[in-house]
Amino acid sequence: MANTLSTAGAARRAAPATGAPASTRARRDTNNRLGWALVTPAVAVLLALTIFPAAYLLYASFRRFNLMQPEAAQFVGLDNYRNIVANADLRHSLWVTILFVVVAVAIEFALGLGLALLLAKQSRANTIASTILILPLAVTPVVSALIWRELFNPNFGWVNYYLRRVGIMEEPIAWLSQPGTAWFALISLDVWQWTPFVALILMAGLQGIPPEPKEAAAVDGAQGWRLFWDVVFPMLRPFAAIAILLRTLEAFKTFGTIRVLTGGGPGISTEIINLTIYRTALQDFSVGAAAALGISFLVFLSIVVPQMLRVLARNSDLVEG
Repeated sequence: MANTLSTAGAARRAAPATGAPASTRARRDTNNRLGWALVTPAVAVLLALTIFPAAYLLYASFRRFNLMQPEAAQFVGLDNYRNIVANADLRHSLWVTILFVVVAVAIEFALGLGLALLLAKQSRANTIASTILILPLAVTPVVSALIWRELFNPNFGWVNYYLRRVGIMEEPIAWLSQPGTAWFALISLDVWQWTPFVALILMAGLQGIPPEPKEAAAVDGAQGWRLFWDVVFPMLRPFAAIAILLRTLEAFKTFGTIRVLTGGGPGISTEIINLTIYRTALQDFSVGAAAALGISFLVFLSIVVPQMLRVLARNSDLVEG
């Protein structure tokens, strides 16, 4: 009898041990199926909006395809890419884009660093100033360009009016009709709108630097510029790399402000590559050529951006090695 009871007890104890894993696996499989069922619509939308257009863009880049004559589309291989290398206007647009990005980002970083140093100390006045600093970021680029176009209007713009009032110039300037002044207007707009973005990132970095290294360096006699360059800036470098990298990527995507403010003019002096792609695709209706140009620009950024990150963030945790 005792043996029978012990055998039954052992059987009862063994039953949950063998049944629990099966129920756990079943529950896990049910959860996995439910998870995939919930995620699938979002994944389908993501694929429809990214993968399919990218694949079609690559396909179109190997064809001579005009929207006005879709029946005449034909496979041309690498001809669209060869035309990019041979076209002097396209090379000019690329150099204009690079010049715009380099000048704008350099000025924004310098001004942003100065603002960050001024506002890094936590106080009521600096908090208010930081809040006001965000306001340009709240204005959409197209609206900013429309405001700038009126400010630089040669007939009733504020810029000409106040420059004449203070005696800096005698006759009004057609700012957007000359390459040099058009560039000034364009860069000034970009600097006004995006310098706060750089300043806020650098200010966060400065506020996160511990005071001990600066105090130790001050005890050793480091002051002013030497203290900043040898102690503060090395610890600020990861934040500077992030600010420059994000701002560079955004500058390469600039389209609306230039389209509204200068339209690429006068002539093609401010014609950046994004504006060229727009004209090629939606004004000349050469979808194949525009697709090849867009992919070439993407490849260019894919090469430049990692190199920038490696240079800017060396000896930091942002890159390995």
